[in-house]
Amino acid sequence: MIEGLTQDTGRLTAAVAWGALFAVTCLWAVVKRRSRGGGTSDIIVLHASQTGQAEEIARHAAKALSAGGRDVRAVSTSAVTGGQLQAAKYILCVASTTGEGDAPDEALTFERTLMAQRLDLSGRQIAVLALGDRKYDAFCAFGRRVFDWLTACGGVAVAPLIEADDLDAEALTRWRDLVAGLGGQGAGNGKEPDAIARPWRLEARTRLNPEGDNPLYHLRFESDAPADWQAGDLVEIVTPNGHRRDYSLASLPEEGGIDLYVRQVVREDGSPGDGSGLLIEGLRSGDVLPMRVKTHRNFHAPDGVGPLLLVGAGSGLAGLRAHILQAAKAGRPVWLIYGERHPVRDGALADAMRGWQAEGRFERLDLAFSRPDAGQGQYVQAVVTTRGEDIPAFLGDDGAIMVCGGLDMGLGVEAALTALLGQAWVDAAKVSGRYRRDLY
Repeated sequence: MIEGLTQDTGRLTAAVAWGALFAVTCLWAVVKRRSRGGGTSDIIVLHASQTGQAEEIARHAAKALSAGGRDVRAVSTSAVTGGQLQAAKYILCVASTTGEGDAPDEALTFERTLMAQRLDLSGRQIAVLALGDRKYDAFCAFGRRVFDWLTACGGVAVAPLIEADDLDAEALTRWRDLVAGLGGQGAGNGKEPDAIARPWRLEARTRLNPEGDNPLYHLRFESDAPADWQAGDLVEIVTPNGHRRDYSLASLPEEGGIDLYVRQVVREDGSPGDGSGLLIEGLRSGDVLPMRVKTHRNFHAPDGVGPLLLVGAGSGLAGLRAHILQAAKAGRPVWLIYGERHPVRDGALADAMRGWQAEGRFERLDLAFSRPDAGQGQYVQAVVTTRGEDIPAFLGDDGAIMVCGGLDMGLGVEAALTALLGQAWVDAAKVSGRYRRDLY
């Protein structure tokens, strides 16, 4: 069960300790869920969200049902109790899938505790909206597991499982119609926030790696309308064909605007990606684009002043840069592990981080380049492995790990952390918020 920690007695002791910690963490999560779950309602709208999209859709559904006079409650899978589900007449769920078919972090304890039981949900009417992206093999896997569990417990599906590929309009329309059929007033499909998008003006767009093989751009937007956010939050754009795209906010509000790092995406047929195509090719300097700032609680730094180990690659620095600034203001120690392709052709952001290290913003900085001209390339997950002996001491009792970047990179980093710290530590840290990821 616990990998990489049984090489000697000390590591075995650590493994047992982390295993006990995971058990305690899960018990704490269950107790916390019971204490904050609140009362019962006729309709429970569950959400299992990684970036906030599923939660937003669930809350809008609950709002629409409430407007229609229904007794309804929107509840996170981290807070719902078995008693609430059994007391409800209708159980609706909006569930995202993350990683390789995994439950979102907020639903980990839900899956390992409630879904491990065969609750008696006989006669309850159930419906599930599963959010996913077909470019990943495990499309909507967690949403499918939730649907299967609810029906196995005796729930009666009021509609077949609704699977939304990249928030496609047809699936969201079916969800809207389902909510309306239960008495909802209004769309209730998650598209209402268009009204609060604000106009942002493109002030500058600079290619950071003019000689690199994989173009990366820095975009700067400013607006006359005030906006507020914190490190880890996202900004959403809507592309000309109606797709929604989220980007990590690389700046803090006090910097006077929104900074984005955007990798140019080119499809196999040579056409540009929807989001990057709009931002890189579709806008000219001075053009205005409606954008909406979105809270991304699952990528906020944990409370306190404990150390932060930040790991990212390429455009993933966008999700970490604001955390570095915020940590510096709070006096939190930061260790950054950052990777790019080539140290010169793709080295602009690495050079900027070297400058920040010289200014004292990091306690430690490690850089990895996967395609140098000479020598063996290295990825950030390899740095985690080679620097592994220093990581537990750096984290101490209150440190946290935050990872931002591509999914493959994130999976590699998690494998390295698991080998170093053990599966029990990784699982417990996901539940407690000491290990947070923003992967795409």
